[in-house]
Amino acid sequence: MDGLLLSEILGVPLRGKNAEVKGFCINSKKVKEGDVFVALRGKRADGHDFIGEAFERGAVGVISEREVSPPKGRFALVVPSSLGALREIASFKRRRFSGIVIGVAGSAGKTTTKELIYHLLSSVGEAYRSPGNLNSQIGLPLAVANAPLGARFWVLEHGASARGEIRNLISITKPHVRLITKIGEEHLEGFGSLEGVVLGNGEMFCSLGSMERAVIPADTLRYYSFIPKDLRITFGDGGDVRAEDFSVSGDGVRIRFEGREFFVGIPSVGMVENVLASFALLKALGYKPEGFLDVLKGFKPQEGRMQVIKFKNFTLINDAYNANPPSVRNAVMSLKAMGGKRIVILGDMLELGSRSGELHEEVGRLLSGADLSFAFFVGNEMRRAFEVYDGRKVWARDVGELSRLVREYKQELRNGVILIKGSRAVGLEEIIRILGGIDNELSR
Repeated sequence: MDGLLLSEILGVPLRGKNAEVKGFCINSKKVKEGDVFVALRGKRADGHDFIGEAFERGAVGVISEREVSPPKGRFALVVPSSLGALREIASFKRRRFSGIVIGVAGSAGKTTTKELIYHLLSSVGEAYRSPGNLNSQIGLPLAVANAPLGARFWVLEHGASARGEIRNLISITKPHVRLITKIGEEHLEGFGSLEGVVLGNGEMFCSLGSMERAVIPADTLRYYSFIPKDLRITFGDGGDVRAEDFSVSGDGVRIRFEGREFFVGIPSVGMVENVLASFALLKALGYKPEGFLDVLKGFKPQEGRMQVIKFKNFTLINDAYNANPPSVRNAVMSLKAMGGKRIVILGDMLELGSRSGELHEEVGRLLSGADLSFAFFVGNEMRRAFEVYDGRKVWARDVGELSRLVREYKQELRNGVILIKGSRAVGLEEIIRILGGIDNELSR
């Protein structure tokens, strides 16, 4: 791809000198030599203010809503909407891609499932997945714009915080196989209700073609019964793809499936559904899961997603990347299944709207039945869980106060398995750093 082709795609004249394009970037600080910088207007900053920096860092061109005079040997494309231009470029790439596109959505487990599918399919052909959490109205078009056309598979995560957003994304990605993970309360400020979450994620199946397939949890069939039976595969209890048995330990999860034992080294009850979802997808593509038995063993969690960190005096399960009610339920159930001395450090679940109070209270009740040794709570919302929980506990207003309390109660951590989880904005990563120091103190 070069500047002239971009000019043709976007229907605007090329200003400056044509050049080969290696990729697209929306963060001027991450621009690499050969990139095109797409200047977007954000809530906190306007990318147009960083066009000069992007050129200095090696951008060969920019896409801008403002008039731009590019440096010698570079180009500019002035468009009515930079985000609209990014979507057009992504749509063009998708039309040219001749491989298989897999779309993943859902309330809990979608990033891990995306990564797992990518891991499995990489063993049979070149695969690409949307990097990190690039699943939004900006992130996913950027991921597609940068996707390699020579790959055999694209595995793309679709995120949403309101109805209509997934519909917008699939109009670009047009997945051949469309998978939904666990559905539950998430982004209720945008979706409005659980029904809104169901309908919003159900947009994955808009315009499902006769040669395309849907993969859904069996317990969501009551919501998505409109999907023709011959186009869908269900997974989980009562589904087409289900576990005969499973067990969770500190080492990971063992799953009995079709007479064979599969193992994945992530100690999470939620991983059972993630694995079954991946198996259902493999079947939709014509593969037998048994052929991936050894490949599955090599799958590693991403940082902050049920990541086991073994210290000298305790074991930490770092699930602090984000939190909503279904993912917290999964994490607590996983901790309960491990046995031994169990401790939780829980931060607020954000963006739950008017139901935030009751959903945090539900967490407190869930913890009361988890046989914990001790519980740390942090945040105004998580205070509701603290008040309901009937075990040994402390509450902190913020991470700063929590840091002091964790140090004060450090003896409670000795020989324990500690689950740490909360919404990204809570900032629990600081507590993980502090726990490393506490481990050293307990070893003295």
